[in-house]
Amino acid sequence: MTEDHDEQRSFYRMSVDCHVEFSVPGSSDKYQGEGKNLSATGVNFITDYKLEEGQSLDVIIHPVIKTVEPLSAKATVVRVAEDEPNKKYIVGISLQEVS
Repeated sequence: MTEDHDEQRSFYRMSVDCHVEFSVPGSSDKYQGEGKNLSATGVNFITDYKLEEGQSLDVIIHPVIKTVEPLSAKATVVRVAEDEPNKKYIVGISLQEVS
């Protein structure tokens, strides 16, 4: 019997509706994404910008609820999948330093 992947996670993932703003450290260019889910250690989002696994990012997560403060973090891209029909990328990042 094999375990379901979700049961192997260390932290629960919850669906979120948020705006993700990110940049590559050292660059002034900013890119956008739409959050799909969030856990204690990572975020999954969709973007038009192609990222590479292992790439470092500076990330700001803007919740839809304006009374909640944005979350800023340094992150590493751990997964990238192409959403071919929509010409977008599904990106998973690991949060390293949260402020």
